[in-house]
Amino acid sequence: MIRIHATLHKCLTMYYLRVMEGTLNRPWRKTRFEHVESIQGLFYNYLKARRVISCSGFAVDTTRLGKDFRIVRFVRDPRDLIVSGYFYHRRGAEPWFRFRGPTDAYWSAINGRVPADMPSDVSYAEYLESLSVEDGLLAEMEFRAAHLDSLRDWPDDERIRLYRYESILGNERETFEDIADFYELTRGEKARMGRLARRHRSARRTDDPHIRDPRPGQWQSHFTPRVTRHFDREFADLLPLLGY
Repeated sequence: MIRIHATLHKCLTMYYLRVMEGTLNRPWRKTRFEHVESIQGLFYNYLKARRVISCSGFAVDTTRLGKDFRIVRFVRDPRDLIVSGYFYHRRGAEPWFRFRGPTDAYWSAINGRVPADMPSDVSYAEYLESLSVEDGLLAEMEFRAAHLDSLRDWPDDERIRLYRYESILGNERETFEDIADFYELTRGEKARMGRLARRHRSARRTDDPHIRDPRPGQWQSHFTPRVTRHFDREFADLLPLLGY
């Protein structure tokens, strides 16, 4: 069976990685779980070489998987994805957001786009720091456009199970045990997933640089009328599609 995890940046990616790496990547055997970001070449090449493979920022072409597959999708309110991504990128939480003069090719590994008005001699973090919060959120929407657009491309299929960010928080162990059952993993793997999900849940990781504020609904404090109009024009259809 092909087992896939598909998510978006700022939607519990590192949390899922910690749980699955701890469950499947034991020191005495070859890699069984791998996260490939948005690098589709690696993703499709590794499908049958890993027990579980994880990707981010694009819709999987299920016609290339055969009949025996399971996909777990983590989704989050797109408005909160934008807010969380904006604050994360503005502080340059990872080195590649501090790289000056990035191009779309530079961002291809994470399916990002350079905002049209961004100067060519600054980093994305520096660019966001130079803007107001309102303009920064608009720039983040532009940077994340390919991620958000990809949400329209997923088929409705019983072999694909969707978990919403807001439902996972507070129910981490139960969620991962349910994922283990859906993936048809062993009883031992399910037990390890449950233990690690409890150990690594975001409420306990206040020192994690990837976590600023895990609460849902933050967009309500940051979306101005102008930002809301732009979002509604480009992405309003995503809300009912994802159940928001």
